[in-house]
Amino acid sequence: MHALASVDDIAAFLDRLLDAPRYEAAEPDSNRLLYRAGAGVSKVAVAVNVSLTTIFGAAKAGCQLLVTHHPPWEAVDLHLREEKMQALEAAQVSLYAAHSSLDCAPEIGNGWELARLLGVTVEGTFLDYNGGHAGVYGRCDASFADLIQRTQAQLGVQVEAHEHATSFGKVALVPGGGGMTHDLKQALDLGADTYVTGEGGMFTRMFARETGMNLILATHYATEAPGIKALGQRISDDAQVPWEFIAESPDVF
Repeated sequence: MHALASVDDIAAFLDRLLDAPRYEAAEPDSNRLLYRAGAGVSKVAVAVNVSLTTIFGAAKAGCQLLVTHHPPWEAVDLHLREEKMQALEAAQVSLYAAHSSLDCAPEIGNGWELARLLGVTVEGTFLDYNGGHAGVYGRCDASFADLIQRTQAQLGVQVEAHEHATSFGKVALVPGGGGMTHDLKQALDLGADTYVTGEGGMFTRMFARETGMNLILATHYATEAPGIKALGQRISDDAQVPWEFIAESPDVF
């Protein structure tokens, strides 16, 4: 029988750890406790998204609290947002979302965790995002081919990679949807020769090619999973309850 923690205590811990209230003005209802099903927590689930898969997966795993990176946004989920909130109620699972607060958390945010996994030593942050910085950059003591292999092995996905630079060593990382051309330009201005993000479009690929920058696209989901997993361990260490990562259906990668 596991010890029982408090939903409110875990939410307060996350608010402090991630400095969550500072992001609420720019991004309402995306960085806080969004639904409270009950007071006690014997196990915590973490996931990248709030989906029916992760909600019912959390309940099946015996978790009373689901902590996600992406909240259920009305502008994204449309009518499914209400369906998901009803599913949380039916499953009696509370929900805490950490979006910008996890993207931008110094030392422990999504970019930092991805950099650790890929062997990039962070030298600084960049890319203004809702009051913080969503990107990190630093040195990688390897080759571009090594980085590709490491990314695929660590994230468990087949990446899309483009080699355009004549040298390698300074890598910028923006987990998730960091593929806008002005994002890549900021990395270039910092001296980065390689850019790693989750997803990009035609203009992302063209800009990288025409500016001579290496590019790795490793999926939105896979590049943000390390951050929420690391957060799960931090919650567990503080609240003294076990945690479990609830995987999404592979077709969202």
